[in-house]
Amino acid sequence: MIRVTKSTQVPSSLNRGIPATEKNCALYDADPAAYRSGAKQFSIKSSIYGTNVVKRRLKADQNDKCAFCEAIFDANVAGDVEHYRPKGTIDDGAGRLRPGYYWLAYTWTNLAYACPDCNGYRKRGRFPLADETQRAMDHHSDIGKEKPLLLDPSGPDDPRRHIRFRGEAPIGQTPEGETTIEILALDRSTLARDRLRHLQNIKDLRNAVLLLESDTRLEAIDYVTRARAQLVAAIQPTAEFSAATADYLTALEAGTDFLPSPPNS
Repeated sequence: MIRVTKSTQVPSSLNRGIPATEKNCALYDADPAAYRSGAKQFSIKSSIYGTNVVKRRLKADQNDKCAFCEAIFDANVAGDVEHYRPKGTIDDGAGRLRPGYYWLAYTWTNLAYACPDCNGYRKRGRFPLADETQRAMDHHSDIGKEKPLLLDPSGPDDPRRHIRFRGEAPIGQTPEGETTIEILALDRSTLARDRLRHLQNIKDLRNAVLLLESDTRLEAIDYVTRARAQLVAAIQPTAEFSAATADYLTALEAGTDFLPSPPNS
């Protein structure tokens, strides 16, 4: 997980969310008890926050990667516009809280693009806080008092401070990092498998550079130049699994290899 630099230009389609939010805030003020009990629910329209314009902008900002796991989507997999602070019922780990962050449903800074596994199957409405007494329960509250335990991909805090990688395995460095790994299952087997395959390719590329870097043949010099460029590109924000790759290459430079040895070695 890396920090996402989000466009400052808000997609124009989200402007339709301004009157929709004002309406929901007025409805809440008219009968807060009904919305807190679940007797009444807000109308939050995906046709406003889930437009192709919003999706394309988020995907571009995230370099076509899931905001959480850094996987690049297959062409036939549809991603989700994800609400960092849940727009509906909140699952805080101890119970279900209503009505959720309805006033942020169309707010650009609260949106991300996520793969179905991270969002639909994992995160859903989960949003635990370090201090539950500071939770903003309505639009009159100050979300600045909250200390979320789930990392915000586009927030001010760099996720790399909280999550590092030991080979293909994410390791939480802080309570926020540990909670984010747990909620999103960033150590799930399918994701670990894909990371491992990727890192094995990185290892092969680096080994080839070490083997050929003293070779004076023109074709060897050309290969080493291109391979080094690929290794540099692999740790850029545009690359899939860039965080895991950066940590793995750092470990290799220090003489440590966390990847399992091949079966025939």
